Amino acid sequence: MKSKGLGDNIEKYITKPLGIKAVVDKVSEITGVPCNCEGRKTKLNKWWPNKGNLYQQEFEFLELFFGTYNGKNLKNFEERDMIYKIYNRVNKQKDKPSSCTKCLKNIIENVRQLYIEY
Repeated sequence: MKSKGLGDNIEKYITKPLGIKAVVDKVSEITGVPCNCEGRKTKLNKWWPNKGNLYQQEFEFLELFFGTYNGKNLKNFEERDMIYKIYNRVNKQKDKPSSCTKCLKNIIENVRQLYIEY
């Protein structure tokens, strides 16, 4: 599974290889007290995602968007703004929405790749 962020990286490179996860799982099983490892991992992934990862709500927006996008025209400015917002967050950019058709097409293609890889 592809790492989505810091939470996945901690699990992959620290807690599993060092045996911490196995110990925590066993203690949780014996005591009946949930460890909430998944909750912490999810929060850390959300707070510090790896570059190139989408949030679930972004994926859902893109699923609807690419389901109806004809490759030429956007329905409204809100769609354009959301595409830029996703592009900027994932790529750590600060691009402003513009009327440049070529620029917008490049950004949409970049975001399409993220959507496909998700």
